[in-house]
Amino acid sequence: MHIASKINAALFSAFACGTFATYAVLQTTIKPRFDAIERDSANMNHQRITEAFRTFTDKLATAAQDYSFWDETYAFMQGENSEDFVTSNLTPEFKAVENLGLNALIFLGTDGVVRWGAAYDLTTQEPLPRIVNEITEFSHNHPVLGGEKPNSERGFIQTSQGLFLVAIAPVLKSDRSGEPRGKVIAAKKLNVDAVKELTNVAFVLEDLPQSYKLLAKSETPTLTTLDDRIETSSVVMSVTGAPLVGLKVTSPRDVSRAGGMAIQSAMMMMALAGLAAMGVLWAYLRHAIVRRIGALKTHFATAGSSGAIRRTEIGSVDDEISDLANSFNGMAEQVNSLRSALAESAYVSGLSEWASGTLHNVRNGLTPISTMTWQVEKLYSGPWLANLKAAAEELAKNDIPDDRRGKLNAYLLGSAGRLLDAAGKTTDFSRRINAASKGVVEMVAQFERYANKKPEVEAVDLLPLLKATAETSVDARGDCIDIVLPAESAIVKSNGVILRQVVANVLIYAVEATAGQPRRGRIEVSIQRTGDGSTRIAIADNGEGVAPERLGEIFQRDVSTRSDRSAGLGLHWCANAVKVLGASISAESAGAGHGATILIDLPSFSLDHKEAA
Repeated sequence: MHIASKINAALFSAFACGTFATYAVLQTTIKPRFDAIERDSANMNHQRITEAFRTFTDKLATAAQDYSFWDETYAFMQGENSEDFVTSNLTPEFKAVENLGLNALIFLGTDGVVRWGAAYDLTTQEPLPRIVNEITEFSHNHPVLGGEKPNSERGFIQTSQGLFLVAIAPVLKSDRSGEPRGKVIAAKKLNVDAVKELTNVAFVLEDLPQSYKLLAKSETPTLTTLDDRIETSSVVMSVTGAPLVGLKVTSPRDVSRAGGMAIQSAMMMMALAGLAAMGVLWAYLRHAIVRRIGALKTHFATAGSSGAIRRTEIGSVDDEISDLANSFNGMAEQVNSLRSALAESAYVSGLSEWASGTLHNVRNGLTPISTMTWQVEKLYSGPWLANLKAAAEELAKNDIPDDRRGKLNAYLLGSAGRLLDAAGKTTDFSRRINAASKGVVEMVAQFERYANKKPEVEAVDLLPLLKATAETSVDARGDCIDIVLPAESAIVKSNGVILRQVVANVLIYAVEATAGQPRRGRIEVSIQRTGDGSTRIAIADNGEGVAPERLGEIFQRDVSTRSDRSAGLGLHWCANAVKVLGASISAESAGAGHGATILIDLPSFSLDHKEAA
């Protein structure tokens, strides 16, 4: 018998007993949730209305501040350029108000005199009588809004034309400095129907008794639950913070009504329920399913924690659990077989990648040696050295005339400077070749040590490392590229040999990126402290750059940003190496033709590191 049939049989037996228990659970837990959802919805509807009011006043504040924080308005309020200001910005009057979506715009001086004001009905385009005077008188005479140094305020006021939303901003200079020269008032008549349409919420604004207005009343809504609706009420404050009108929002009780009907309908279909049937069901499921699944779970957990995937013996009964156990046993055999093959493959793959990376870095280390050797050879190329040798051999003879001897002596003396210069450059190149060769030897030795264990880290002084790496990696290119190194150093926690090779790979990448560009190549290296306490080496070039969508690919194996190269190993090796050092590497570029910057973030070396060492 299948497990589904067993479960169905158990559920059928327990169904009758569970009906009454289900009803009790629904009445004590689900129905109160419906009521709570309705209350939350009512409060949210109320909040949507107040948020709509706040949004409208925010837009008014923006309109007022567009004029109030402006040097031209500041001069206008002082009586300067009045006609030009009005002609340029406030003519015709209706358009000046309509363009801002307002019903009224007023420029009020600190003395209470209106410098300019207009109020219109935007639908009929007719002036609104008395509105400018009422708003002006209210704003100037009120102790909160008036005075020589008014603050920015926004909110409601009551007028003969109904409720208006207003925003008041002091007139200051464009940088918000200077003494206030009055204020700009933006006002809009409250359109209740528009708010209802916007929020899809039913509400009314009610007059408050005069005695009620004198009380300091909280704006927090009160909730009243009725049979068919929920009413939330609060007080709308005026711009001065005094109670102005009452706000009542009505929300229908559709959720609880639908929930109650659903519960009643469900209970009518359930005749019997009880704990006894649930106990029978649990006992049966415990014996037939839970116990075996628990044993299977324990076996899976043991296999996951120990890594030893062994066969399970849970499979004596003919059902889905036994089929699952048998499938696991087949999978265990395949996984154990694949594990051996994967281990061997990973070992061979690791050796191959390590060998490729090592050979790539050795090639990069030998490249400057080859370049400097060629430059030494170039110093002594040409016929001048053979001519010098011939002159010396001729001078050694005793039978040459005196005038010829004198010319030979003069020629040898004149060639001595060139020979000394070549010798000096040869010595310098030899020193560099020796340093580069030593670096290759140290690199190979370090790679050999790293093949057996994790590389050791120490305190590394960055500036000497950068100078030495640049000398062997970039200076050998001659005069075709400029490199700028930082003036100050920093101490990081790293491995000097591996870090030097990482920097060398990045410098070679930068040199290759600048090759073939119309402008002279330039590489700038900087050392920065980051916000998390680590140290960053930034290597920026003015080369061909990298497309933004390819920045994440350049550190992958066999990916190169240059079409004429089949490389893609150096930066991939760098990414693996810095990860071993506990560091990170990333790239930035504004796109093709704008150069690129490689960022290497290293742990900073501190006294704690030194004491721990």
